[in-house]
Amino acid sequence: MAASVDGTRNARTLDLGAVAAVVGVGMFLVVVLTLHAVQVHYDPVNQLMSELALGPHGWAMFFAFAGIAVALAGIHFSIACLGATYALRGLLILAAIFFLAAGVFPLGETSMIHISAIAAAFVTAVLAMYLFPSLAGRAAALAPRSLSWSFAAGVAFSVALGHSMVPIGIGQRLAASFLLLWILVLAMRLWHARRVDAA
Repeated sequence: MAASVDGTRNARTLDLGAVAAVVGVGMFLVVVLTLHAVQVHYDPVNQLMSELALGPHGWAMFFAFAGIAVALAGIHFSIACLGATYALRGLLILAAIFFLAAGVFPLGETSMIHISAIAAAFVTAVLAMYLFPSLAGRAAALAPRSLSWSFAAGVAFSVALGHSMVPIGIGQRLAASFLLLWILVLAMRLWHARRVDAA
């Protein structure tokens, strides 16, 4: 198989990475959706998700951003077992660090750091998605150009729409959805490929 793994230790690392990716995405969704429910005056159409940090229980947004960081780190560790290049793995870890920084430095007194971290996180994540088919080693077949490039374009196009034709809240949520879906699809395919390979 294209995603075959050599060694029990590598197989375990791949599995843990895939699980971490799914759990990380789940963390983000649970926190954001919960805050949407408790912050009754929050307007998801015209406000950024980062603005949830300014409302009641806004401290929880740290765990939302940490969730994305965990998910990207999980993908990093999984594909490391499959011959992915250091360049691609570095981009994934860098994106994870930027998302984590966005959680550590929320909107408010640290708005400039937060905004810069978010922008850098999306840029590096999209670049990783674009390069994945050529730099992911044996994992490349699990997220080929048709998948990775489509989701990367979806992120970039959604960000552009949010700054022009649609409300910014909608644009950002679309961009985040494309990124999260790419992570989930890839994590599930990594997990499934391991189960088939072990059979």
